[in-house]
Amino acid sequence: MARGYARDGYVEELDPGTGWIYFAGLMLLLSGCFNLIDGIAALANSDYLSDRLQFANLHAWGWVFLIWGVVQIIAGIGIWMDAGWAAILGIVSAFLNLIVQLSWVRTNPFWAITVMVVDVLVIYGLVVWGGGRGERRAAKTET
Repeated sequence: MARGYARDGYVEELDPGTGWIYFAGLMLLLSGCFNLIDGIAALANSDYLSDRLQFANLHAWGWVFLIWGVVQIIAGIGIWMDAGWAAILGIVSAFLNLIVQLSWVRTNPFWAITVMVVDVLVIYGLVVWGGGRGERRAAKTET
């Protein structure tokens, strides 16, 4: 079992999967920030994005990515704060981001595929290790 430091300075044992959970939170934060940047770039008619989308136009996808980035940032912060709702929001946002990246893949293939791989890792970390953290932590403090 891994060790971590509590806020009061004492060493405590970390729950299994804690690294995966915090990794998922960090990746959601990063993915959210990158989606915000992509959304702003699409709305600003940036030259680094091409307008070869599967459907709709670049401005519509700009708004989608801008709003979606905010949702992912909220989920990432919630995961780091050990909120139970954040694991569910993180799984849903990573799954939907994976689907959205499929439509974005013609615009920037390498980036879209990289984000899809990160989304799969986030889903794995939260599905396998994210559920019931609050209950495990409460049971641990009672004993």
